Amino acid sequence: MKIWVDAQLSPVIALWINESFTDINAVSMRSLDMLYASDIDIFKAARAQSVVILSKDADFVKLIELHGIPPQLIWVTCGNTSNSRMFQILKTALPQAKQLLESGEQIVEIGS
Repeated sequence: MKIWVDAQLSPVIALWINESFTDINAVSMRSLDMLYASDIDIFKAARAQSVVILSKDADFVKLIELHGIPPQLIWVTCGNTSNSRMFQILKTALPQAKQLLESGEQIVEIGS
């Protein structure tokens, strides 16, 4: 599974995912040269690549509701938190989120 980590989340999250999960390839918006891209441009590029977006941005929920998938979304709703806390949340939630997405879910919400 390939995940694009949106700009509101630290690029360190992508590195941590790659180190922690051998079956997930995570890339930050900065690495994709899309740090300042609009949500619709990110959505269109993610659709073309059939990747999953990891984001806190509810606009991606609206875009998926309007246009369908791909891309799928892991929607992080835990609010502002440290990278350390985000690692703990993802360590627990990401395996189940991956299963849900692979079974066809469009949007998987991860909270605290």
